Amino acid sequence: MKRQNSPIRLALALGALALLGSTSSVLANDHHGCTLHNVAGAYGYTVTGTRNGIGPAASVGSVEINSDGTVTGAQNASFNGIILTETFTGTYTVSDDCAGSTVLNVVSSNPAFNRTSNLALVWDANEERFRFIFTDADTILTGEGQKIH
Repeated sequence: MKRQNSPIRLALALGALALLGSTSSVLANDHHGCTLHNVAGAYGYTVTGTRNGIGPAASVGSVEINSDGTVTGAQNASFNGIILTETFTGTYTVSDDCAGSTVLNVVSSNPAFNRTSNLALVWDANEERFRFIFTDADTILTGEGQKIH
């Protein structure tokens, strides 16, 4: 009886190993890292925080992240209750680990608020979402963006 079960057990063991091997290979190939191409798209985002010397700040907007490393967008913002409409252009980088940075040139409906902003970003959820923090002095702002489909 042991000899009759041995081929069956061996076949089951080999089948399980083959299945595990193919599953781990599929999981390993599930994500190949971020590139300019695979993070490109249209996103909606929100920002909240504080700008020292101004007060509470918040905005909501949309941004087009292009596969050539450029960005364009528009937002409605509030700086301590002053409501503004703004547009921006800039450039961004992204590394294989999905961390990146961007430099934005912002043009505001109130020229006193025109500025250059620097951000550190990270993409997650298979490049469907990104999170960011402003890295400029006296700026304590964070945000999240979600791909628009």
